[in-house]
Amino acid sequence: MKIKSIKLEKLPLGKGARLLGSNEDGLLAFEKPAGLMTHPNSKKDEKRALLNARYDLREECYHWEDTTGVRQQVDLVHRLDSATSGVILASLNRELTKIIKEAFLNQKITKIYYAIVKGTPKGIKGIWDDRLMKDCKNGNRIIKNAISVRAKSHYQMIKRVKGGFPISLVKLMPITGRTHQLRIQCRKRNIPIVGDQTYGSFSFNRGVRKEVGLQRMLLHSSEVSFSYFYKGTKKNVKFASELPVEFQGLLEFRPGMDMEALHEHIIKTQKSQD
Repeated sequence: MKIKSIKLEKLPLGKGARLLGSNEDGLLAFEKPAGLMTHPNSKKDEKRALLNARYDLREECYHWEDTTGVRQQVDLVHRLDSATSGVILASLNRELTKIIKEAFLNQKITKIYYAIVKGTPKGIKGIWDDRLMKDCKNGNRIIKNAISVRAKSHYQMIKRVKGGFPISLVKLMPITGRTHQLRIQCRKRNIPIVGDQTYGSFSFNRGVRKEVGLQRMLLHSSEVSFSYFYKGTKKNVKFASELPVEFQGLLEFRPGMDMEALHEHIIKTQKSQD
């Protein structure tokens, strides 16, 4: 498939998804909203996935036919949990797909996340280094917690809220890429991510939801940057996504506030800064 055979404005974007950027090699960066799946697991999931198209689980690519009957294809190079928002990369170029996947595998890609957590981490910044238990497959059987894998992340405390909920904004930079790594590492330190329906504090989440109507997990993939070589040329790329309005709204919340008015104020402020 030729890289430029797809008209980027014709990509079948899922609800709320948008194209952040692209380059001449066929690298794409999308901004995924919380609740949208990175890829559908079955045909019934297609309408709530990153792209409204069929997905080949084995080849790890979206595919469809355009209006002229030509097959189009977009490869995924990594994933985000459906509950996580932010930057996610894809590729129009199979050769480039392999290069970028290897960069992820070899920890050559810098990923920056922001999360709002219950409580406050110990220390302003540091490294979390854990052993996480992972399921493995033995024939047709899934053995729970069968192997131990290393999970390593940098963290930095950005802001501690005073007068509102007992929460903090933290910057998280995973070095390894384990499933649910940041969510589990936060829970292990008694600072669960607000809105996390699997590893979070359920009673705290209920309280936040009752006060401000929050319906999502507050973990956001804010930036992805790396370098790669392609056809003898080094390329440096960086894609970034602003924090969603829900983050700023919860950080600024104080008892008695009108949340609808607060969100409108934040959105207007963000637009004026663009």
